[in-house]
Amino acid sequence: MESFIKQGSDPKEHVTREPQTGHAAAQNNHARQAMLRSIREHLEASAPFDKVHAEGHAPQNSVRASGQITRTAVEAPAELFRQALEAVNGKCTIVTNETEAATSLRQAIELYQLKRIAVSDSPTIRHLLQQAGGNVTILEDAEAKTLFDCDAGVTGAQWGIAETGTLVLESKDERHRLVSLVPPVHIGIIPAGQIRRTMAEVLEAVSREGDLSRALTFITGPSRTSDIELTLAIGVHGPGKLHVIVIQEVEPTV
Repeated sequence: MESFIKQGSDPKEHVTREPQTGHAAAQNNHARQAMLRSIREHLEASAPFDKVHAEGHAPQNSVRASGQITRTAVEAPAELFRQALEAVNGKCTIVTNETEAATSLRQAIELYQLKRIAVSDSPTIRHLLQQAGGNVTILEDAEAKTLFDCDAGVTGAQWGIAETGTLVLESKDERHRLVSLVPPVHIGIIPAGQIRRTMAEVLEAVSREGDLSRALTFITGPSRTSDIELTLAIGVHGPGKLHVIVIQEVEPTV
């Protein structure tokens, strides 16, 4: 039994509190243990992402252990982008030219067993899909309600952020906002030359453009949703899979 004196009361006036016993105490203890167990599990699950965040903000000349982001990767934005994206369960393929990009796109179509694909209005994206071939239905300028019946959306990206593996899509350059957000699989294609190391560099580049976009879309890995109990769900409010193809050399579209 606990005993204490209420502040501002007569010192002789004691308030007693009976300790919990039996069923009530067991319930509280069970709830406390369950909460602590859930926190430990989710902290353990988030460790790989915390590791990548720390590596991305570490000094560039620091020594990294095997398997971590290396100095060579920091010097090559495309490779750093790949490592950061794969650390958040995205998939990234780096190819030399558009011919290899079309082959990689065809492999992605086969991997995800895609049948109906919505595309943005990018001439490069449509050209690559033509080269990729395959027994698929390509939907151009699809209405919003139609996108929910598509297996994937294929778009370009105007910028990439290497340290976080983030795609940046500008609405003024390509109509692709819903194509990248609604279907369960998003395939993004970006030139390696458009990848910058940090978000600050991307925002600076965007601000230098004369005609600013009305909307910028930032995409980092598959869609993630977490509730107050730290339960992580993938693909609830967006694509559950993100596959990025980085092209080292982009040929001009005729």
